[in-house]
Amino acid sequence: MKKMLFAFPAVFLGLSLAACDTEEAVDRFEIIDRSAEDRAAYVHDDHWDGTLPDVQEGEHLSLGAVIEDSEGEQIELNADNSPNRLDVTLAEGEAEDIVELESHGDHVHISGLSEGTVDVTFQWLQDGEVRYTTPAITVEVGHGHDDDHEEIRAFEILDRGADEEKVAYVHDDHWHGELPDVPEGDNLSLGASIEETDETPVDLNGEDALGVSVYDDAPKGIVSVIEHGDHVHIEGEEEGITQVVFHWLHEDEIKYTTPPINVVVD
Repeated sequence: MKKMLFAFPAVFLGLSLAACDTEEAVDRFEIIDRSAEDRAAYVHDDHWDGTLPDVQEGEHLSLGAVIEDSEGEQIELNADNSPNRLDVTLAEGEAEDIVELESHGDHVHISGLSEGTVDVTFQWLQDGEVRYTTPAITVEVGHGHDDDHEEIRAFEILDRGADEEKVAYVHDDHWHGELPDVPEGDNLSLGASIEETDETPVDLNGEDALGVSVYDDAPKGIVSVIEHGDHVHIEGEEEGITQVVFHWLHEDEIKYTTPPINVVVD
């Protein structure tokens, strides 16, 4: 995987994020979904905004982090000789047979062992000592992929506000690219280019339509959605991060649903 530079907008919280007991405070702690090259969730005061992607049994999530200390200095996690590491642990009292956790210094892996949900916490370690522990966040492990899921060759999201520029596309079970941020009180107008497995383009002006919905496990109330057949609107209701899924609809029946993708309202 090529090395990426993540340049997400800073989350200004007004106060440093509180740490547990005598641990260090931090100004910023974001979790990066390395497969999608996108921010999945960030700590806001004593809770998370956003969610971790689901993981299937027998597969794993690869997650990095962007961390800034209480003085706004970014913590370097990617140097081989860096004393700083990212770690992940089960929250207290959680079952030990749902996920397996591994730390690789600048990122962690969360592997799905059995179907269920479990809470984990992330930690910034320096010279082996815990400097900061996040609040707990939920990981959901699913039971494999849906065998009834319609297959497609291509599903691309187009930003209709930028001359239908391709902003994200589905690759296997995840996304490449990201949706533009939505200003609070404004909307995104998004179209799609969809191809069936035989490379036949899906005509979204007839019996087929583009749909969108807030992902079941994502925070509600941050966006609202409107479907217009060949495009959709995502309305920014309040600041935060949530996730949506897009649908290929045929005669109002869902033929394909994408993986979830983040929407940031600012």
